[in-house]
Amino acid sequence: MSAMSERLRRLLDRAVELSRSQSLQEAAVLAGVIVAAVILAGVVYALFSGVTLGVAFVGNVIRVFYPDQRAQTIAEFLVTATFYLLGFAGLLLYTQAFSKRFAGRSARYMLAFSTLLIAVAALGLIGGYISKSP
Repeated sequence: MSAMSERLRRLLDRAVELSRSQSLQEAAVLAGVIVAAVILAGVVYALFSGVTLGVAFVGNVIRVFYPDQRAQTIAEFLVTATFYLLGFAGLLLYTQAFSKRFAGRSARYMLAFSTLLIAVAALGLIGGYISKSP
């Protein structure tokens, strides 16, 4: 029995050592952000609603956003998740610009591009919401 407990103790020590690594913590945060964006974009609804529309054909027009609040296309899910991830990338770039690790010129470019990313994400999400109303 002591050999088994010794193995368990070594395994737990390695797990604690691994959890302290910076790269594993960053990977866990990145995975959490991606999972949150996918859930916010509506993966639960897309999986369990029974609606299997790739895109919506309304009249003679192909639409990504189906014009009804009670239905969601797969393309709409992917576009919404992309906009959420763009917004997160903009916020991450914004925080990196103020970390004082970059020169003034680089920080200004980072602020400009972070503002652009956040604006594109916000306008895309707002535009998608507006196009959902008939």
